Amino acid sequence: MTQTLHSSTPQCAQPQGGLPQVGLPQVGLPQVGLPQAPARRQFALGSLALGASALVAARGALAADAPAAPAAPAQGTGPIVLHGASPRLTVHTIDTYHGMAATGLRIDFSRWDGDAYVLVRSFTINANGRADEPLLIDDSYRTGRYELLLHVDAYFAAKGAQLPRPPFLSKLPVRFQITNAAERIHLPIQFGPWSYTYSRGS
Repeated sequence: MTQTLHSSTPQCAQPQGGLPQVGLPQVGLPQVGLPQAPARRQFALGSLALGASALVAARGALAADAPAAPAAPAQGTGPIVLHGASPRLTVHTIDTYHGMAATGLRIDFSRWDGDAYVLVRSFTINANGRADEPLLIDDSYRTGRYELLLHVDAYFAAKGAQLPRPPFLSKLPVRFQITNAAERIHLPIQFGPWSYTYSRGS
């Protein structure tokens, strides 16, 4: 009896080209998903916000490094003209040594006549540190050079101030000029045994 033997060896498929095809195992590659539309919008908005923040910070740094603009003057070139008050010259004196109005201070008020100061009048400072009336007003208020002579030596002696003799300051001249008879001028004066200051007010 003839037996037919069947081989258990796998047969390679014969392709049309005549060469065997060997099957390769399929290796699984990770699938990287693209961001969805909402995620992309959030990313774009976040980038815009970050860029805006950086721009604001850069502008702030430039502003901090920029030189400051010069400050404007605290006041104008002259005192203000008060409406309803006629032009006049007034004075106010403060004793900085005692910290009070210079009540009892004698002042000689003079006007320059071209060669020297000529006395107009003398007056005594009242309890408010002022003269009882304006030094110049209405028709007497004219342009020119003027002087106030403060008798501070006699003033401190009358107050009983314990100061060296002779005093460092005796009679203090305050000289000024009126150039516009339409303006009101007020003279605040502060003085002590060793210094004094005055300024132009209105």
